[in-house]
Amino acid sequence: MKKEIAPEFLWHLNNVLLTFQVAIVTTADAKGRINAAPFGLILPFCSSPERPQILLCSNSVWHTSKNIESTKEFVINYAPYSLMKKVAETGLIYPEGVSEIERVGLTSQPALKVKPPRIKECFQHIECRLSQIIRPSETQNNFIGDILAISVNEELLGRGKEEMLKMSDPLLLFGMEIASFQGNYAGVGKTTTYAPPTKKVE
Repeated sequence: MKKEIAPEFLWHLNNVLLTFQVAIVTTADAKGRINAAPFGLILPFCSSPERPQILLCSNSVWHTSKNIESTKEFVINYAPYSLMKKVAETGLIYPEGVSEIERVGLTSQPALKVKPPRIKECFQHIECRLSQIIRPSETQNNFIGDILAISVNEELLGRGKEEMLKMSDPLLLFGMEIASFQGNYAGVGKTTTYAPPTKKVE
């Protein structure tokens, strides 16, 4: 028997079972200060090789949104399961201008085509320049980015898809308790829950 349910706030994380590959999105503000934050609502938008594009969904008040609107560039860094705690901690609320990359102990690596950096510990990177913004509500920005460069860890090249999956072990999210930031995470053959420390950040 099937039962209808009503979509509630954050329905995609709480009401239904959906899995999202987690990435750290890096941006720069108008002063050149780097921001990093975790995102799961990232999807290919246009598959044309002439103009490949990707969709990033963000809350309009977050630093990521403000930076993309200001400087028009962002990098999507796909994280392995082993980075789960550090990825989650980049999602804490830090003051504007604080580098989450440095705070959680990750490593910046220059991007190929844009100012925001890649993150060395991530296995795949998509560098983007803003093409357009779709605003489905007052609180959400959907950024369409033109893909300028894609880079991956060299050891993944030439492998079969199953081998690539096992080697990269991508971090997946399949639920979130927003009040505590406790997420339901998965990797290849494993699941766990984790909430970043509630210590005060400055």
